[in-house]
Amino acid sequence: MILRILLIDMFIIAVFMYLLLLGANKCKTAEEREMEDIEQMEIW
Repeated sequence: MILRILLIDMFIIAVFMYLLLLGANKCKTAEEREMEDIEQMEIW
């Protein structure tokens, strides 16, 4: 029973974190996205 509650809680937290990251990405301007892309290409 406790395991089921923990799994449900972790799933809910994962969904909220996904929505938070998705929302944060939508707030960025085109220039910020382009700069992030360039930074990620430099790392590789």
